Amino acid sequence: MAENTEKAVEKTQKKKKKEKSWVEGLKAEFKKIIWPDRKTIGKQTTAVVIVSVVLGVMIAVMDMIIQYGIDFLVR
Repeated sequence: MAENTEKAVEKTQKKKKKEKSWVEGLKAEFKKIIWPDRKTIGKQTTAVVIVSVVLGVMIAVMDMIIQYGIDFLVR
């Protein structure tokens, strides 16, 4: 019975060590991140907004054209 307890304790210690190692690795990876500056974020945000608006307009126009075509065929 003592052997089972020792094995359980060893398993728990290994698990804690593995978790600690994982957390340390995660911290190390976060230190490697190069965060963009304010100007870059502004440019990227502007680009995303413009592309989204243009794509939305294109979809709306295509929808209107398709709806007109369907209405024309149905009448």
